[in-house]
Amino acid sequence: MSNVSPFVNANAIDQTSVLMQVKAKLEAKEVTSAQLAREISASAATVSQILNGKYQADPSQIISKLVKWLDRLEQKKANPVINPGFVMTTTAKQVMEDMTYAQISESIVVIFGASGVGKSEALREYKRQNNNVWHVTASPSRSSLTECLYELAMELDMEQAPRRKGPLSRVIRKRITGTEGLIVIDEADHLDYPTLEELRILQEETGVGMVLVGNNRVYTQLTGGRRNEDFARLFSRIAKKRGIHKTKVADVRAIADAWRVIGDKERALMQQISERPGGLRLLTKTLKLAAMFCKGELIHEKALRAAFNELENND
Repeated sequence: MSNVSPFVNANAIDQTSVLMQVKAKLEAKEVTSAQLAREISASAATVSQILNGKYQADPSQIISKLVKWLDRLEQKKANPVINPGFVMTTTAKQVMEDMTYAQISESIVVIFGASGVGKSEALREYKRQNNNVWHVTASPSRSSLTECLYELAMELDMEQAPRRKGPLSRVIRKRITGTEGLIVIDEADHLDYPTLEELRILQEETGVGMVLVGNNRVYTQLTGGRRNEDFARLFSRIAKKRGIHKTKVADVRAIADAWRVIGDKERALMQQISERPGGLRLLTKTLKLAAMFCKGELIHEKALRAAFNELENND
């Protein structure tokens, strides 16, 4: 029996060319099959069947996605961005040291302050470097007790976790007890008191570390004008607090070094950009666009300013 799909038609030559190009990328290890499947929003099994000529349905939709994927790769090659990835800034080092403390001492740490100073990037890097670190992000839709616990259960790969808060709390407690792990809640300023109190109890009963991260509200809601007896009980369990309220000059220098930005004018402009709302997040986006403008050459002031103006004026 032939392995050729019954849907092969007049476009077969084009399809064959596309599949050959994709296979070449896979063989050259430019991408894994799993990564390719994710990037075109298809299942790994479907991609495998199409590449091996065993797909029995109409492949045109997947072929179209593969063509777009190949086009995007060519665009990236034509506009290389020399992105150094994670940069160990002074702020990132402080955040990661606080996380290490929380995990080793099995205690609660609160990290709070301005947006865009590099907190979230440091959280993700710490998770990449350490075992048993469970990182979830709170949001308006995931701020209730049940939703926050369920989000944590998904991070713990508990796909069959119950959806009621009592059973959910118990299975999570059983899962993390004795792991010497660390629970990290980003955007924790979205959480209400019952959820924070449940997390406190979960931390105490299991002996894992916990880090609550967010803007200034995550701290003020533990203290502030509502510092009643309940919140005082929660506040007293916090072993360490870290306030980060603005971008550090040393952070900008570290990022400039990582991106190989060497000119004094360029570095001064980077510092000015970092002081805008969005801080280092805005700076990194500007550097990525400036690098595209420079097409592999060192980033210069004109490109940096043009990138910043384009991002700022983008309606």
